[in-house]
Amino acid sequence: MNYKVNWTTIAYSDFSQIVRYIRETWGRSSAEDFIKQVDSVINILSIYPQLGKIIHHQKQIRALVISKQISLIYRIKSGSIIILNLFDNRQEPDKLKVNESIGKYEA
Repeated sequence: MNYKVNWTTIAYSDFSQIVRYIRETWGRSSAEDFIKQVDSVINILSIYPQLGKIIHHQKQIRALVISKQISLIYRIKSGSIIILNLFDNRQEPDKLKVNESIGKYEA
């Protein structure tokens, strides 16, 4: 069973900012490669939602490393995967503030 994937508006904003930064710093091709990498990870995650490491047991929030710089923060809820944030792994882990807003971005 493939799980439906929903993005919160904040997670989609994080993604857009990262893509914009990559494009401005390393060019269009690198940005497209990152987008493909995220798509691939999300496709795998939709099949194997338990793949990410639990980072908050009580709320069942998980993290999955996309690249050495970026992790995808998500939760499994009612047969869906809700992408909460994208986190820059170069930051202090204590700075991770998980977005739990209900608002979803529908692509």
